[in-house]
Amino acid sequence: MMPAQPVPFDPHDLERLAAALDGAIRIRTRSEFYLWTQGALQSFLPHDTLLCLPCGAAEGLGVELFSRCFVDRAAEARLRAGASRLRGEILLHWSRQGRRPCAEAGVEALPGGSGRGHTLVHGAGFGGALPACLFIFLGMPTVPTPREHYLAELLMPHLFLAFVGLRGEEPTAAPVARLSHRQAQVLEGVRNGKTNAEIALALGLSPLTVKNHVQQALRKLAVANRAEAAAVTSIGRVNGVAGCA
Repeated sequence: MMPAQPVPFDPHDLERLAAALDGAIRIRTRSEFYLWTQGALQSFLPHDTLLCLPCGAAEGLGVELFSRCFVDRAAEARLRAGASRLRGEILLHWSRQGRRPCAEAGVEALPGGSGRGHTLVHGAGFGGALPACLFIFLGMPTVPTPREHYLAELLMPHLFLAFVGLRGEEPTAAPVARLSHRQAQVLEGVRNGKTNAEIALALGLSPLTVKNHVQQALRKLAVANRAEAAAVTSIGRVNGVAGCA
């Protein structure tokens, strides 16, 4: 299969791309990785959920999941188990495509894999000294075009190195565990991109009460804003933290 063909970029695209690449180099923590995937990476490869699937000798490291949507524990467990079970099939399909970005690649068998949007699979590190990994973009809004294929190839080395750099980091779960049940509910709405008014309506609270819960949660988590709080609680869920006291 031929490499993805380059696509034209206007000056605005080039500026955003430079910022995205610079941001990837600066990633040191899981929360920074989450924020980068949900910001800079989303602007070029929009998706709901990113599955990071170590392969080969690194399979024992497990499956990591970063999502802009709320994923409950049961759904998360199904995705992790499904990705592990289908790892060989996905890798084989991707290899047969010349190790180029490809749609589906067996991912349609994942729970929710093809029922929510479209899918793109790419990987890196195969044959190198670093742990090899497949990256599965779930919930893309449209069928990936040659532009998305080219961008996946362009951004993959930066995504891969940023992710591999996290493997030695032990996530800190304690801050998430200190949240009250109500604060965890409110931050669940924050993670889904809801406003205070929308969260208040869903929980039967006043917007002022929701605002107070958000402010208290920010203090407990020692973060500066709603985006950082969403990142920290997302990482907590990824590592099996309940999210409330």
